[in-house]
Amino acid sequence: MSILLNQSFIPTELGAINPNTTVLDWLRGNQLVGTKEGCASGDCGACTAVVGELVTINEENLIQYKSINTCIALAYTLIGKHLITVEGLSEADGLHPVQKAMITENGSQCGFCTPGFVMSLFALYHNENSVDLTKINDALSGNLCRCTGYKPIISAAFMVFKEKEQGQLDFYERNQSKFVEALNSLGNSKSINLSYTHGKKTLLFDAPSNVNDLSQLLSDHPSANILAAGTDLNLEITQSMNEFSHIVSVNRVSELKQIIENISEIEIGAAVSYEEAKSVLIKYWSDLDSFLQRFASLPIKNWATIGGNIANASPIGDMAPVLIALESKLKLRKGASTRIIALEDFFISYKKTVLEPSEFIESIVIPRPANEDQLITHKISKRYEDDISAVCMAINVKRKDSLPFSVKIGMGGMSGIPQRAVELEKVFIDKWDKEELLAAAYEALSQEFTPFSDVRATSEFRLNVSAGLVKKSSLILQGYPVEDLAHYSEHKST
Repeated sequence: MSILLNQSFIPTELGAINPNTTVLDWLRGNQLVGTKEGCASGDCGACTAVVGELVTINEENLIQYKSINTCIALAYTLIGKHLITVEGLSEADGLHPVQKAMITENGSQCGFCTPGFVMSLFALYHNENSVDLTKINDALSGNLCRCTGYKPIISAAFMVFKEKEQGQLDFYERNQSKFVEALNSLGNSKSINLSYTHGKKTLLFDAPSNVNDLSQLLSDHPSANILAAGTDLNLEITQSMNEFSHIVSVNRVSELKQIIENISEIEIGAAVSYEEAKSVLIKYWSDLDSFLQRFASLPIKNWATIGGNIANASPIGDMAPVLIALESKLKLRKGASTRIIALEDFFISYKKTVLEPSEFIESIVIPRPANEDQLITHKISKRYEDDISAVCMAINVKRKDSLPFSVKIGMGGMSGIPQRAVELEKVFIDKWDKEELLAAAYEALSQEFTPFSDVRATSEFRLNVSAGLVKKSSLILQGYPVEDLAHYSEHKST
């Protein structure tokens, strides 16, 4: 099974490897050691590389490049794709423009994090024709540096695009048609079935290409581990040193990667990444833009899927409360049968869901908003961005003649599951413009939730801050000029 690697048009065989092997371990095992291991959890960005995938835009085949964390991506999930590492940037006549700019602007000191920064800037170089500070910060949101500071790296980004305006093309731009042809020859639409003998054990990896094959495969192997992107599941490999005996990847299933818009609803396939879903989500709920910016770093959003985040059933997964507030439903499939359930009914207890053996999430169905509907989101975390929430709240308000008549509230971090706050909804709709809302909200929250205390926040803090967010939301609805510290562009410009 093959990938394209760096500047070669000839496929590179991944070889007979353990299906649990990460992209990072495969690279370093093949002497491509420019890619570094820092955290092994997708937090630091030292391992950042770029993946190219074929996309069709206006009936033209193009390659879309995106940064990913190789420490938590499995090597076999890149079959049929183009992997570019820091070794693949320079040419015989010199360094890549990104590398030149990093040198000129003194963007490196110890150098350990530098390859990751270079690859994030390389992806930005290929995805934008011009940049501003917001775009640069977004591109570098997954890269940490302890010693250089970010100013010279940001200066390098601006310098690269000044040179790009002069029209000089890098190796990948000059040869895009050849890479498209080479990727087409790899047959990315084919299903994958691999086995690996490890001692007395045989480890399996399957990646079906359509939903019928996926459903049959899971019916035949109900104990297999379903892998979407693995940004959370793969931590079992890198952090807990576990080994999965049978991995079923869904990232080649065409039906699970579709976004369908119709008159009454939006249906998002379970294997659609956050970055892929972003444009349609903010099209209908513009305030989600700033929320999604804080959700995770760009390499994570490039790789992580909405369906995976839901199936993971984390009580602090940020998207579930939003989707609960939006009255979303899940389309679940088992064999040839499907069923539709409300997302709020999907979670049973901590990390437990209603999914039956062999059943999987096929898509997320979200009702389209009416003209006067307003979605208000809040995320409280110790770090402004790229951090796990202490409290996540989403309030979906339906109005008539500018007055609220219905509200749905989703909460994260307040119990062992993402949960709808039914009692709080009653208080909100009754007292949304009353002075006593704050006290009433606290009382309702105290009755409905028993938050846990952990390193992120105490139980009492979670109750108090949630009541405060309810009051803040009411002021927003009433049109008061409430400063929203979560607004991405305002935050970045200060």
